[in-house]
Amino acid sequence: MSEVLRTVRLVLHPVSMRDHGALLTHWTGPLVRRHLFDDRVVTPVQVSEIIEASERDFATEGYGLWALRTVSPSPGGGAAAPGGPLAGVAGLSHHEGPLGHGVDVEILYSLEPDHWGRGLAAEASRAVLDYAFGVVGLHRITAEIDMANPASSEIALQLGMRHWREGPAGPDGAAYYAAERSRWIGSRRIVDVVP
Repeated sequence: MSEVLRTVRLVLHPVSMRDHGALLTHWTGPLVRRHLFDDRVVTPVQVSEIIEASERDFATEGYGLWALRTVSPSPGGGAAAPGGPLAGVAGLSHHEGPLGHGVDVEILYSLEPDHWGRGLAAEASRAVLDYAFGVVGLHRITAEIDMANPASSEIALQLGMRHWREGPAGPDGAAYYAAERSRWIGSRRIVDVVP
């Protein structure tokens, strides 16, 4: 099983310590951390812990976090190669379900602001969901969306996720979305994935 995913415009590699510096820069950027980490600045130690947890999850569960890099066209029209700096992160993680309703597998995604508005988060997330449902065989993937981030809600809807339930009221106001394997497989949403 290959854990490297490819789409038309992206190559997704499991995060590793080689990505530490780029992830620290990405996740501490104010526009990224605002919704991903509730505006808290993550430390280098926390980034190491996140990478180690992802590596453990890949080893035990078959999924984790992927570093996103754009592909650059290959001279002569051959296969495109990953190039350039980190464009973002997408992946799956265990997550305490809403209102203490057990553990879910949650999809996460973040992009560098200069990549926003180009459909890359949805493209990467489709590849992750296809992998989760088709390769790993998960039955449901959830997304916790910060109500102050309508772009993320739009991505969930583009992915065919359905509004599942509201989270607790308050400053964190979250909505929960879910994608089901049977609906995903039946929808044939694999339009950006490159074999």
